[in-house]
Amino acid sequence: MISRSTVLILGAGASVQYGFPLGRGLRDRICSLPGTAGARAIADLGYGSVELEEFVQKLRHSGYTSVDWFLERYTEFTKVGKAAIAAALIPLENPERLFPPGAPTGHWYELLLNKLYSADGVFDGSLLSIVTFNYDRSLEHYLLRVLETRLRSADRAAEALAHLEIVHVHGCLGGLYPLVRDGRRYLPQISSGEIRTAADQIIVIGEASGETMEFERARALLFEAEKIIFLGFGFHPISVHRLSVFDEPWDNERRARVLVQGTKFGVSPPAWGRIRSEVLKGAASHRGFTGWAVHDYFTEVDPLSS
Repeated sequence: MISRSTVLILGAGASVQYGFPLGRGLRDRICSLPGTAGARAIADLGYGSVELEEFVQKLRHSGYTSVDWFLERYTEFTKVGKAAIAAALIPLENPERLFPPGAPTGHWYELLLNKLYSADGVFDGSLLSIVTFNYDRSLEHYLLRVLETRLRSADRAAEALAHLEIVHVHGCLGGLYPLVRDGRRYLPQISSGEIRTAADQIIVIGEASGETMEFERARALLFEAEKIIFLGFGFHPISVHRLSVFDEPWDNERRARVLVQGTKFGVSPPAWGRIRSEVLKGAASHRGFTGWAVHDYFTEVDPLSS
């Protein structure tokens, strides 16, 4: 059980080993949509092929590596853009990627589950919450299926998972059925109905102001946290700013009271120096972040142990 108030902040790098793309990869999948079953399903929602192709062409020639940042600039494509995001990501919701033998070697969901699980109270009493910038529901699906097996009951599994708060600040690909009665199952099935359900729950960056209910809840959790752990995060200044907790410089007293740590995989030393000072405002210590992937970080550091 985790006895210190702890918040995990997840970026795209936390889901990549489960088959989901980073920002550039999502952009490229969307640029490949025309002519696919996903494009036909989008057309069934009332978007003409010309509208989708115009969106894709603008995105291809924009130079943006992230479709979110493109949509923040070209708001006229927001609706078709969210449908395209859903059509690009739903085929990747493959349960086989989460369980043996298809699970990745770096299966950090498994490490997290076994850290949280206790036969007596399951997640009850654990002071962990999760703030994720990802649209996918892979973590929730994995936890739910394992709990159903261990507790021998779908109802008890749903009740146990309710003790772990997961906040999707940019929305998600629809509520997860059966946790949400009219939600979507975690399956790679493309149809206009599936895309509509998922797109309706997506919040792109241009819509995700700090005033949304999701960001308000994320900020409340972070301001109460004694430990903040970034996993697979890109540290984009706007995304960090919307969390508010890093808006003002941190002094020694605050650093002693709140531990900020995590992964910085692929970030060069000069870039990390700028992130520490300009984005995180001195909240992160020199040794608090490692260049390891998320699974290796959990294995080597065991950040939830104290």
